[in-house]
Amino acid sequence: MAFAEARIDMIDAPEYLQPIVPHTDGDAGNGDAISLSLADLLPDSSGAIVIEGDGGDLSILILTDEPVVDAGVVETLVTAAGEDVSGHAFFAFSNGTTLYAPREVDLLIINADV
Repeated sequence: MAFAEARIDMIDAPEYLQPIVPHTDGDAGNGDAISLSLADLLPDSSGAIVIEGDGGDLSILILTDEPVVDAGVVETLVTAAGEDVSGHAFFAFSNGTTLYAPREVDLLIINADV
């Protein structure tokens, strides 16, 4: 299984999606990051998943087979679950799920090519 990675530096802008070549062991250098599978996260009724973070020390790896089809920064939005994601970065996936996270969170989305 080969991995294609896109680093999302939310402090800059989501349009700066830069490919990262992992080390031979598959690690992209984020040893302290929390790893989550997109399939394990439960969206609300509108398909929204919100990641909360308090500071810039939070690093999260999202593993998914779904490609990102759109990304940006939300101007104003309250999700179906009532969470205010105004100012958050968003990443829309091809399966209809949209991931929202504060722009200070270091997020790495890893797409597995089968």
